[in-house]
Amino acid sequence: MRCPACKRKLAAGARFCHHCGAELPPELAATNGKWYHEPIFVLLMIFLVLAIFGLPLLWKSPKFTNRQKAVVSIVTIGYTAAILWLMYYMVFVVILPYYNQLKNII
Repeated sequence: MRCPACKRKLAAGARFCHHCGAELPPELAATNGKWYHEPIFVLLMIFLVLAIFGLPLLWKSPKFTNRQKAVVSIVTIGYTAAILWLMYYMVFVVILPYYNQLKNII
């Protein structure tokens, strides 16, 4: 983010510009947070890596409303349950019968 007065780059979490000393408006200071609180990073952690790592970031991030946090958490729990069920189904319903047939043949 850049200072509205001197247009120089600001440090993360800055409330004042360390170049010209200008005070940042509260809405700008609030958005000048840590990179891992950015919505795109939090959502990527949740959906691409693991929900167990992404959900704590979601709830600590000041850039999401409580309603957004709740909705994303519910969706995350739902798709995680679906993935676990799909893994169970693939192992015990699809793969295991073929494995048992091969074991009987050999």
